[in-house]
Amino acid sequence: MPENSENGVEMPEATAAPLILGMGIVLLGAGVALNLTLSIVGAIVFVAGLGAWIGHLMPGRGHFHEERVPAEQRPQETTAAPGTVEQLVTGMPGYRMRLPLKIHPTSAGIKGGLLGGLVMPVPALIWGVISGYGIWYPINLLAGMVIAGVETMPTAELKEFHFSLFLVGLIIHVAMSLVVGLVYGVLLPTLPDIPNPFSWAALLMPILWTAVAFSLMGIVNPVLQHNVSWPWFIVSQFVYGVVLAAVVMGTAKLGPVRAGILGGIAGGVLMAVPAFLWALFSLQGIWYPVNLLAGMVVPGMDALPDETLGQFNGSWLASALLIHAALSLAFGLAFSLLISKLPTIPGPIAMGGLLLPLLWMGASYGLMGLVNPRLQHEVDWPWFIASQFVFGITAAIVVFRTEKIAVPPAGTGQ
Repeated sequence: MPENSENGVEMPEATAAPLILGMGIVLLGAGVALNLTLSIVGAIVFVAGLGAWIGHLMPGRGHFHEERVPAEQRPQETTAAPGTVEQLVTGMPGYRMRLPLKIHPTSAGIKGGLLGGLVMPVPALIWGVISGYGIWYPINLLAGMVIAGVETMPTAELKEFHFSLFLVGLIIHVAMSLVVGLVYGVLLPTLPDIPNPFSWAALLMPILWTAVAFSLMGIVNPVLQHNVSWPWFIVSQFVYGVVLAAVVMGTAKLGPVRAGILGGIAGGVLMAVPAFLWALFSLQGIWYPVNLLAGMVVPGMDALPDETLGQFNGSWLASALLIHAALSLAFGLAFSLLISKLPTIPGPIAMGGLLLPLLWMGASYGLMGLVNPRLQHEVDWPWFIASQFVFGITAAIVVFRTEKIAVPPAGTGQ
């Protein structure tokens, strides 16, 4: 900041050029994955931002004159007074309020990720055998997260062994296992504890509700299983479980029966929000998820076209409402009556069972939607998420049971 006079200095002016330049770089990169039009727009924004920044740095530009503050208004020199400030020591209130005293080593996350990745393929391979697709089908779908063109391969070819797809699937699996496990190990000391009712509700309700819906639909209308967006469906069940737990805990003084009924009603109402959001985003219409729900008990709906499933039908609406109300109340009552008898789930284990499947599913669903969108309908998401759940619980147990190391200055030694 060169001085202009004794009464002022030259100060740099504020500019949005770096922000514009950064936005251009982001659009350039996004266009590679999404659409060439974004890259063209990004190139224009990039050039505009770079030109503005260069112009801002030219001589005689980009600065303004700032008057000096009078001497009597400037901050005065502080005189040190050693020994007058109380020092925080171990055990005092406020000492290390935010930093953990002990953490798990980095190696714990790596070990948890590797062991979780070793056991998580078991549900996927079991599904491949039960469904008749074979063990190579889920592996080839996994490779389709990054290899374009897999979605155009016929189903018969996806059932066969392909060395290139196997190698890519293996690399993806190992890389994501290590990354997700490492992220969990690093974040674990900072994650909040979860009350036991929330842990059980958030874990149990998506599993139980998805199992009931998937099984009934598989018996009555098997084809409809592929019409359901199971990731969004499970998000709805997660909302139901969290709302149910909150209401049951807040109304415990009313007794378990009333608390369970109120929790089931509140959860059942709010859990429909994610389903309707998905219907709007997918342009299927709000009646589409309602009719799919009715397909759990109304036979013959799997033979109908999507246009018909997106239309209003009074009998289907009545069936869907009865199913929804019955399951909401049944699960609400069962949870309220049993929660006091269920064992405590350690917070890290609950976080592992909730957080890690969400991370893995979000990454897989997003990458597949960019590279091979059709494969999103080929994946059996309930089984896929069961695999992530196995991974999350296994990795969490490994990290949780790993011996912690002290964080200085909490530990002994230098």
